[in-house]
Amino acid sequence: MESVSRLQMQEKYWDIAGIIIGLMGCLAQLTQVVSEWQRSEPVTMSLAFVIGYWLVFAFWLAYGLFFKRPAIIVTNSIALLLQSALLIAQF
Repeated sequence: MESVSRLQMQEKYWDIAGIIIGLMGCLAQLTQVVSEWQRSEPVTMSLAFVIGYWLVFAFWLAYGLFFKRPAIIVTNSIALLLQSALLIAQF
C-alpha cells in the first residue's frame, strides 16, 4: 500500500515540475507575443510556423484532457492562447 502512495507522490511532483517548466516556456512565448504586437513593421514569423505550433499545442491540450494530466492541460491551454495571439498578429 505504501508503494502506491509513494508512486502517487512522485506523480504529483512531476505534475508540479511540468507546470513550472511549462509556464517558463509560456513566459518565453509571451515575450514573442508582446514583441509582435508592439512591432509597427510586418510580422517576423512565417504563417506556417505559427499555424504549425498552434496545431502542436492544440494536440497536446487534447492529449492532456484525454489522459487528465494537469501539467499538460494548464501549460498547453496557455500556450495555445498565446499562439492564437501570434496568429491574429499575422493579419
